Amino acid sequence: MLNWDVQDVRRYKDKPFEFKETLDLTAELKERSEDVLDATPVEVNGQLFNDHGLVISDVKVKTNLKVPSTRSLLPVELPVDIRINEVYNIDEVAAEDLEDYDVVIPVDDDNPTINVYESIIDNILLSIPSKVLTKKEAESDVMPSGKNWAVISEAEFKKQHEEEHVNPEFAKLKGLFKDDDDDKE
Repeated sequence: MLNWDVQDVRRYKDKPFEFKETLDLTAELKERSEDVLDATPVEVNGQLFNDHGLVISDVKVKTNLKVPSTRSLLPVELPVDIRINEVYNIDEVAAEDLEDYDVVIPVDDDNPTINVYESIIDNILLSIPSKVLTKKEAESDVMPSGKNWAVISEAEFKKQHEEEHVNPEFAKLKGLFKDDDDDKE
């Protein structure tokens, strides 16, 4: 399942090796991240290009995740539509020939396979943003609160923090020069 032996991929020298599958990755995604509550079937459409000792993958992935809101923990539908491009070094190409690529994945000689399956799971999890809000939370600026507590924004926190750090001695001096200004007029 989206795991190919290097020898099979080598056969496609003149044209790309194409694949298209629909996968149920819900169990794997939930197992690897507590943030995933549910997932729709994952549509995978991709190609592997054999290029002088390298295999270049171009994979499009579409799914919908259900994740908790980072503010209220209410479930939020999160559409995922990503493109994954990776380079696999299947013939131990020299490092100086790999400068054009950011990340090159070496292929183990003991188990010479191209594993796109794990890459898809990794990239779906990496695509979950650190801030997820329900539609209502995104439209309004209302933060959750309870008895003797409230969530505040960073800007509000900085404002409160600045107000709390006013030196009381300087606060007394603040009104000292008001009378002098009135006398000059």
